[in-house]
Order: sequence, then structure tokens, then C-alpha cells
Amino acid sequence: MAEGSQWEDIALLVRRARRGDAAAFRELVDLHRGAVVSTLFACGVRCPETARDLAQDVALRAWQRLGTIEDPRAFPAWLRRVAANAARDHLRRLAVRREEDLGQALELEGHDDPQQRSERLAELRLMLAALAREDAEAVRLLVARAEGASVDSLATDLGISPDALKMRVLRIRKRLRARLDSLRRGNAQ
Repeated sequence: MAEGSQWEDIALLVRRARRGDAAAFRELVDLHRGAVVSTLFACGVRCPETARDLAQDVALRAWQRLGTIEDPRAFPAWLRRVAANAARDHLRRLAVRREEDLGQALELEGHDDPQQRSERLAELRLMLAALAREDAEAVRLLVARAEGASVDSLATDLGISPDALKMRVLRIRKRLRARLDSLRRGNAQ
């Protein structure tokens, strides 16, 4: 297909989708699925399952806002912007959730004296800062192991051997520990 023809085909599909043609919209989404997923990963989404869920959200948002696109030939770039916004929204929600978890952790420690509470807050903030920079798969693995998920089941989910998973978890813990130590030294100075 010639490049000019490709843009015209996209514009035609967009115009059909605007008129309510769901099949045309599905075709558009299928044609651009790879670009959506790569945009999500480029914007910081690391978990494949999360990327798949967000790709569905992107398709829904695009369907709802299809009438806002000015030039139908600009659909690919427009859809990537929708995906980037979805990724940013998701990452913001994660940050808020981490802050809420921090608040809940502090409430559980409500009987501490003010000095202990302050130290606990500083420690939790350090941990959250380290985790916020850690990749999502690593955090998911650590949480799953802490919650009692078996090495075999996690290894199967990731398509790696149990020994490879153990090594990965060990390396993640080392990196996290080093990061926490570095953050602690930075706060002590």
C-alpha cells in the first residue's frame, strides 16, 4: 500500500467510525495496537497486564472522543497522545495510592510517641521513594512473594525457571536495599 494511500485509508476509517461504524473503529484500533502499547511502555507503564488493560481504556477513550480529532489523517498521532495521557493518569493514580498506603501505615502506628512517628514517616517515605523508582515488575514480584505466592507459580507466569526467578528476586532485593541505604545516607547529611 502506498504511503499516501495509507493515510487516506486511515482517514476513511476515521470518517466511517465517526458515523458509528464500530467495525471501522475496531480496524483502526487493531492497526494501531502496537503503537498504543509501545507508547504506554515509553511513558513508564512496565507491567504487560497493565498495558493491556490501559490499551482497552485508550480504545474506549478514543471511541468517545473520536469527534474531537480535526484531521482524520492525524489519527495515529492523536491516538498515541490519548495513550500517553492514559499512562500519565495511571501513574498518577499509583502515586496517590502509595501516599494513601503511607497514611494507612501511619494510622496503624498511631500509638507511637511523636519522635517514633516522625522516624516511621521518614522511613516509609524513603521506602516509597525507592519503590516509586523501581520498575513495576520488580515491585509486583516482591509484593507477590511477601504475600506468599509460590516461586513455581510466579516463574510459570513469567515464563522463566524457578531458579531464574529466585535470582531475579535476590537481585531486586539487593538493588532496593542499596537504594534505601543511599536514600538514608542522603537524608542523614
